[in-house]
Amino acid sequence: MISYFRSILPSRLILLVLLYLAIRVPLILLGIPATVPELNFMLVGERMADGFAMYREIYDSTAPLSALVYWIIDVLAGRSYLTYRLVAAALLLAQALLLNATFTRNKVYPTSNYLPALLYLTLGCLTLEFEMLTPMLIGNTFVILSLPYFITLSREGLDNSRLFIGGFMLGLAALSFLPLALFLLMGLFAVIFFASAAFRSSLLMLCGFAFPYAMLLCYYLFTGTVGSFLELHLLRPWRFEVSFLIPATDLAKLLVLPALVLALSLFSMLSLSQRLVFQVKFQQLMVVWLIVSLMVILSRDEVSAASFLVLLPPIAYFSEYLFTSRLKAWILSLIYLTVLSGVVLLRYRQQLGISAIVKIDESRILLPTAPAQPVQGTSVLVLGNDITYYIQNKLATPYLNWRLAQRHFGQLNEYDAVFALYQNFKKEPPAYIVDKQGLMATLKYKLPTIFEAYEPTATPAVYKRRYR
Repeated sequence: MISYFRSILPSRLILLVLLYLAIRVPLILLGIPATVPELNFMLVGERMADGFAMYREIYDSTAPLSALVYWIIDVLAGRSYLTYRLVAAALLLAQALLLNATFTRNKVYPTSNYLPALLYLTLGCLTLEFEMLTPMLIGNTFVILSLPYFITLSREGLDNSRLFIGGFMLGLAALSFLPLALFLLMGLFAVIFFASAAFRSSLLMLCGFAFPYAMLLCYYLFTGTVGSFLELHLLRPWRFEVSFLIPATDLAKLLVLPALVLALSLFSMLSLSQRLVFQVKFQQLMVVWLIVSLMVILSRDEVSAASFLVLLPPIAYFSEYLFTSRLKAWILSLIYLTVLSGVVLLRYRQQLGISAIVKIDESRILLPTAPAQPVQGTSVLVLGNDITYYIQNKLATPYLNWRLAQRHFGQLNEYDAVFALYQNFKKEPPAYIVDKQGLMATLKYKLPTIFEAYEPTATPAVYKRRYR
């Protein structure tokens, strides 16, 4: 089977896409489970579609370019998990083909093949979180698009305008998911490996990276949102901590297959004879990519399976060394079939009835299928981290991200914070408030003109606004 994809004939591409769809499409037909991250993305897109400005009237750390994508989806399809999954599937397919085309066009391997795309798409179906339209998935597309602009300098002379475009692509990646700005390190190493005037070329790349931010800041300056953008997104402290969104043992189960492929591939790479100078330099660049990817994972506030999506490009690159090694063809095919079978078993474990054997706790990611909610079809504000109340309701006021909402709710002894609460609630009073933090008594004391209008309901911690 592996030998079939050691060619770039059109028939190989067709079979590659069909194999990818054969794994993905049945999952969509069997039902799409709703997830907490996707609901959060939908709330961002929905409020933007309702005319509210990101960061000024939506307190969330979602990167601006990703928020723009969610806004477009909401305008076209509303709250549609199907649309999110289809766009995510198309992006993953595009990434695999773009990466493989870059490898083929620049001859980073002795022979051209579809093996990197094959492994990229196979491992891209490993978990439910890879199927979500996350900011990392969106940003990873731009990182892959930047690669050809860095590696072709030594082959095409001093066309340094390509460095500006490469930096621009990395800027768009960071505007999609801020930690991807760490890939500037990869760009700097690419300049060292491939460019002639390293210092001048590095400045050109950095100018390209800064250009989309300069345009965005001009827009935010015009709309009076620069301060909120800096506070809620750009200048948020980076915490190099590990807080697991799913249990570490379950995460390890999901990562066994890609870790096995990566380990075998690196071992195969070390055992091969020396290649062309360009290929060796590119190999070193992909090692840097691998290290930067690990840094991106650790820079996140929470680590989950979705965090490891950024590792797919280097794993796909190094896998070619494994599947073109001197091992017998049937052994290589057996290795790939083991990986493919493992992916299918993990993704279809519930349908195959083996979820009791292969337990993956995704309860913190999945939304309840039929939540018993006392409030439906109205505007709600939840004082806390429970966003399940927004499944059948709309968010009122900018306070989507509770941690970021602490800039006001966590400083009720400060006049500026209380006044900001007054302005936000006066402009957009929610029909219901769900008080998960026990703040209503304090809020009624601080702002009686706003919160005295809310009275308790039969459901504990749920307050309804009286209409006068």
